[in-house]
Formats: sequence, C-alpha cells, structure tokens
Amino acid sequence: LEHLPTDNQDNALTAIGVFLPFFGINHINSESDNKIIMGKKSGGRVRVKQVGPKGMPSIGNPMDELAIPPDQMIQLPPPKDKNMSQIWPLNETFTMNFDSFSVIYPNYLDSSKTVKQGRRISVAEAVKKPTVMDIGTVLQGMGIRHVVQLYKGYSRDAESQWNNLGRVLLDIPTKKKDIMEQNADGSFDFSSKREYDYEVKNKKELLRKVALRIPYLNSRNERLAHENAQKEAEEKRVKEEATAAFKAASQKASMKAASSNKKRKGKKRR
Repeated sequence: LEHLPTDNQDNALTAIGVFLPFFGINHINSESDNKIIMGKKSGGRVRVKQVGPKGMPSIGNPMDELAIPPDQMIQLPPPKDKNMSQIWPLNETFTMNFDSFSVIYPNYLDSSKTVKQGRRISVAEAVKKPTVMDIGTVLQGMGIRHVVQLYKGYSRDAESQWNNLGRVLLDIPTKKKDIMEQNADGSFDFSSKREYDYEVKNKKELLRKVALRIPYLNSRNERLAHENAQKEAEEKRVKEEATAAFKAASQKASMKAASSNKKRKGKKRR
C-alpha cells in the first residue's frame, strides 16, 4: 500500500476491512507511515494474530481401526514349569537328592537322530521315537531310581525344544538290585521280584539295555498304533480333498471348452 497514492490507500483499507472479519481479525490500526498492523507489530512487519483454538486438532491413532479386539486375540497357554518332576519310587518324593544323577534324553536312544543331534548308541541298537515315559517305564521294571522331567528340552537339537520334550535323571546302579517282570497289560508282577546283576560298566552300556527293552512295552506299542491310525486318516483326508479339487477343475475346464465350441446363432452370410 505504500506505493499507492493516499486516496487509493484509504479506499484499499476500507475494502480490506470488509473481509477481515471472515479471517478472525476484528480491527485494523493505521499509523503515520500507513502500514497495516493486524494484531501486534514486530520489526516493522505485519503479523496476523490467530483467533480460535491453537495447535493442530487431535485426530487420534489411525491404526486403532486395524487393532484386533481383545476377545479375538490368540491367547497362548501359559508356559509349562520345566522343573516339574516325577520321582520314582514314590516313597522318596520328598527325600531323594538327584543333583548328582546321570541324564538321559530321548535323543540318546533315537534311531532317527544323528550323532550331532545327540544319539549316543548305534542306529542298529537305537529305537524309533522313544519318549521319557518309555524310558521311565523301563527303569521302573529294572528297579532303578530315577526322576522324569517332562518339559526339559535337549539343547543340541532345536526340534526337541517343542517335540518329544523331557529328560530322565537316574541313579546308575553299581551293585545288585531287585527287578520285576512286566505283565501283558503293562503292570508289574511283584511276585516275580528277583535279584538281578546289571553288569553295567558305564552309561552307554545302560543306554543299550534300556533301548533293548523299549520295543516290548505295551504302552509304547499302543501309542504308536494310535499315531499311525491318525497319520493314515490325515493322509486319506488330504488325498480325498486333492481328488475332489481335481474333479472340480476338470469339470470346469470341460464346461468352458463346450461353451467355446458352440456355434453362434444368426443368419448365415451369402
């Protein structure tokens, strides 16, 4: 406005004053140098004073709409207590000190594992997928004091951290013990109790003896039969689903081919 004549400056100020209320400015002060001051004057410049709430409006978290409701979240089960132990014989539950016991992991006897994964005996002497319960049952029949820890994983095999968990702590016998024979139903015959010399030279010798008895356990054979039945049922279901999908695809392809072979209706051109 400084470059305009005085009359034109007054007309311009009057015109601007009409529209200033729409921008939240209520008044204009004019000084001798004909400068417009809106709000406060700072260093000879014009500064507009804001009218209304300050700051940006709160729009909230844009990811709230994508958040999963608490009732639809996957609730993982609480972790198992890895120190939970089953002590045998039961009369030593509160008195047995197993700090110095030897350790047997199922990997030691598993024929499907490599030496790097923990197998301690040859493949011919090992058994397929032994569990800590199988080992514990054999040790009970041999009369060996032991502790079964169901949720301990073998550090050298990552798969054993979630599959075939557990380990057995046992007191390796160094003298004659009493053993019992196992009945057909899996129970032990206390009347068959007799003295038995283990002749255990070392831990590997004991592993061989345990692996030799595991295949004859009734509980193990029933478990394997149940697992095989489940596996066969799953394979049958997958095969049926694949067959149904193949039939549906074939039917769809044949219908598409038939529709493309139809002649178009209309008058023939001469």
